[in-house]
Amino acid sequence: MLAGTRTLTIDSKKGPIPVEVRLYLAEPYDTVWHARYEIDWPEGTVKSHSVGNDMIAALHGAIEKIVTELYMSRYHHERNLWWVKPWNGYGFPMPKGARDLLIGHDQEFFGLDK
Repeated sequence: MLAGTRTLTIDSKKGPIPVEVRLYLAEPYDTVWHARYEIDWPEGTVKSHSVGNDMIAALHGAIEKIVTELYMSRYHHERNLWWVKPWNGYGFPMPKGARDLLIGHDQEFFGLDK
């Protein structure tokens, strides 16, 4: 079951390209929980999941994987990806070890603005 979506945008020479992110509610699987997510990049949909000991852990892991994929994307590095203007960032919580990659409002949210 779908838990939520967020639509980001890529500015391209052909015009804006929507990038939908979908997060699904975690489901029990054997002794753990799986939380699936999808990111609709122009090249195709990335489908992945996170595993946790309960629903909250699985969802938290999926959200952190989503933001890591966004920040590692070529669109982020080319500065073509955005969420809501004038917001600068994507509005997902970043894992602690990668917070030095945050930009703009995402950086301010974690108290890392310089």
